[in-house]
Amino acid sequence: MSRPGRAGPARRAVLGLLCLLLAAGPAGCARQPDASRHVLTVLGPWTGREAESFGELLDRFEESNEGVRVDYQGTTATREVLLSGVLAGDPPDVAVLPVLGDLADYVQRDRLRRLDEDVVDDGDYAGPWLSRPAGMSERYWLPVKVDLKSIVWYEKGNPPDASAREDVTRWCVGMGSDATSGWPGSDWIEDILLQRSGAAAYDAWATGEMEWTADPVVDAWRVWGTFMAGDDRAAETALTTDHRGPGGGNGLLFDPGRACDLEHQGSFARSLYGDDAPRADFAPSSALLPGTDGRGDAREVSGDFAAMFAESEQARALMRFLASLDAQRAWATGVDPPFFSAHRGVTQEAYPEDDTVSRRIVREFRQAERLCLDASDVMPPTIRRIFHEKVLEFLAAPRQDPVRLLEQIQRVKEGLPGDTPWLEEACG
Repeated sequence: MSRPGRAGPARRAVLGLLCLLLAAGPAGCARQPDASRHVLTVLGPWTGREAESFGELLDRFEESNEGVRVDYQGTTATREVLLSGVLAGDPPDVAVLPVLGDLADYVQRDRLRRLDEDVVDDGDYAGPWLSRPAGMSERYWLPVKVDLKSIVWYEKGNPPDASAREDVTRWCVGMGSDATSGWPGSDWIEDILLQRSGAAAYDAWATGEMEWTADPVVDAWRVWGTFMAGDDRAAETALTTDHRGPGGGNGLLFDPGRACDLEHQGSFARSLYGDDAPRADFAPSSALLPGTDGRGDAREVSGDFAAMFAESEQARALMRFLASLDAQRAWATGVDPPFFSAHRGVTQEAYPEDDTVSRRIVREFRQAERLCLDASDVMPPTIRRIFHEKVLEFLAAPRQDPVRLLEQIQRVKEGLPGDTPWLEEACG
């Protein structure tokens, strides 16, 4: 959700998509030359309050690295803006992306710079967060911010019961998300597959070892389709609804124009709820999604990963700083609602005692039997895009047998070049 960023002498203005694409744009968008300082450009997905917090973190880096200035450029179209810069031969020094599949593709094309061995300590970032392309020993990215996805949001004081598994009318569902519409549906399918078939099957599917027409995949699509077909208008409404809710509102869960009281959305959803965020509480999805029984002990997660596109001593120092415990703790707790870190040192005690929701989310991260990265995020870009497209096509007629759509995805997968990179694991 895009909001205006802050301005001020301590942090250069957050530049939007227009400023990035117009090299000869107005003076307000142009970078100001400073021959006395080394300028690092950082591209990321955060705007508004999130960008303010990240800007304050970068201020701390500048203070401890005299002679370096960091220009942060925030946009919700990070993939498109980054690709434009790479193709033009002018990528940012560092970029933050939520999709490891894209970063693996950049490694394959020799666009990313390898991280020094001392940038990330394996003991600090366990689980799936340091997963890399199969057969590769070098590291090229690090997790800056993470989210828990196997959760269901509801209003405090109104906890859901198991009957929610059968009643689609209670759920807030929106597929709209600008150029990436469809991913909220892939989240449903992924989480259902994880909770019903387990982490081993999920990992095999996400890393390309399982066919799209395999029983666990078909089963997850059918369960979701049957659920969404439980009300004549549910699927159509989802297709015409933005997952962020109406503009200027407080998300779908707190939209007064909707009668739903449950939302399957990641821990980042509180940033969509605005002033109503303190009213939101959550429960694990393992007992509330259709076809689940509460016995699932794995959790789906996602992350925003920083990677270095232009190598320099200053860029390496920034990557090392972003991975540090001090930076991770300050970044995670420096905004309201707070973020979450994959760093093991950022424990629940980093959050205020009265912020029980944040502390419980941290416990979910730490106590889950397995953490599994968002499957579509780790898949090659071509597969991710057709996955999202077929989600929308399936939702247009949710009573259809999904096998035909899954066969189409499988054919695209089989047509990928033999050297297409897949991650070695999705589940830690």
